[in-house]
Amino acid sequence: MRIGALLGIAVGVAACAESPTAPTSLRVIDQPPATAVTSSTHLTRPFSATLWIPCANGGAGEMVRLLGQLEIQIQTTEDDNGGLHMLTHVRPSGVVGFGAVTGLVYRGVGGTFQHENEAPDGFPATYTYGNIFRIIGQGPGNNLMLHVVVHQTVNANGETTADVDVSSQSCK
Repeated sequence: MRIGALLGIAVGVAACAESPTAPTSLRVIDQPPATAVTSSTHLTRPFSATLWIPCANGGAGEMVRLLGQLEIQIQTTEDDNGGLHMLTHVRPSGVVGFGAVTGLVYRGVGGTFQHENEAPDGFPATYTYGNIFRIIGQGPGNNLMLHVVVHQTVNANGETTADVDVSSQSCK
């Protein structure tokens, strides 16, 4: 019985949504529509870095030259009050490197995100950054793991009320 009633409600809602008399939007009369402006950008940029991998080469370490691409997605929104909201996401694509001593193949994987919110005059504001990056080598013990988290909150008076900065690096 319940399934039949739910199915009937779902069909009725779907039918009303297709009806020419269905409202096209719900908006309070005398309230201006939201004027938020959002833009989105997708970029690809070359990536090149030489990193010291301390756990590589049997624990003796080695330099690894990494090459590839970074895919960058940026979304920016200016809200109807003039506040700015930006979200950036970066991920490696086809990042490959070779150990200078061993010649072993390494791959770069992971992702970075950054999120910022600012009021029209700059305060209050929040900033969050996170990075998880892995250099994965052949065999056991050749993997470098990097992790960074930064967060900051500033109140309407321009005073920092939260400040987090955590980073770690490990070999596996």
